[in-house]
Amino acid sequence: MTLPAPPATIGERWAESDAALVERLRGAILADGPMTFARYMESVLYDREHGYYVTSDGRTTREGDYLTAPELHPIFGASLAAQIEEAWERLDRPGTFTLREEAAGSGALGLAILDRLVAVNSPAAGAIRYLPIETDPTREASVRERLGRAGHGARLADPDPGASMTGVVVANELLDALPVHRLTVRGGDLLEVHVDWQDGWFIEVARAPSTPALAAHLARVGVDLVEGQV
Repeated sequence: MTLPAPPATIGERWAESDAALVERLRGAILADGPMTFARYMESVLYDREHGYYVTSDGRTTREGDYLTAPELHPIFGASLAAQIEEAWERLDRPGTFTLREEAAGSGALGLAILDRLVAVNSPAAGAIRYLPIETDPTREASVRERLGRAGHGARLADPDPGASMTGVVVANELLDALPVHRLTVRGGDLLEVHVDWQDGWFIEVARAPSTPALAAHLARVGVDLVEGQV
């Protein structure tokens, strides 16, 4: 079942897209059949060579496509610094307190938090170890370099995927960029939105769910989709 497509000519879509990534996704679909929207979204955002967030370091900066709060002013990070200090206090002032930032981006948020803790002589400043997390190792290294230049090199945590931690996790505007499965109901049946290739471009098609875990999740959280809802 094909879902309605937004109006746009094939030429316009090609012109606005990364041709190499289009070819890669097209090839995968022609070889293996329609892919889940989640897989498609993960590719267009995070493909290691052509993904939206990987191909530019400035997506969320003044020179990029949009601005996030940490890029506008350090006051956003400064306000979080007080909350982080409180968390450190509530955990009985551990000697090492990890500030793990998922999707650290340019490192602006982590920098503002650390700058504030140091500026107000927070007792937590000596315990904080900042751990930036990025899907792209090059960008993660860039964040570490930026923090080092700003005088926070000693406050950078060593990356260890298997290590436990005492601290806090922050993630600014991350959930809206996570790949998602899209579900709908057609004729009373629960279906999943997939991406197919037809007439020279991608289209959305509704197919059987890729895993029973999707229906189980809806049942667990009490979501009952109505006809046509996505």
